[in-house]
Amino acid sequence: WRTPTLWSIGLTAGISGGEAYLHDGRARTLEEAILWHGGEGENAKEAFRTLSAANRAALIEFLKSL
Repeated sequence: WRTPTLWSIGLTAGISGGEAYLHDGRARTLEEAILWHGGEGENAKEAFRTLSAANRAALIEFLKSL
């Protein structure tokens, strides 16, 4: 599996009427999608997991602005 680029991911809720992420749509939030990654995404997941709460929120807010 290969995740497409994140550009416009912030439009997901408005376009599809809800949030569903990952390849099969099982993640209900961007945070769930990040934390459920493994394999090639493991390092990014761990980097996100160890961020402060404020930095995590800022990153999610940034992704929603794309």
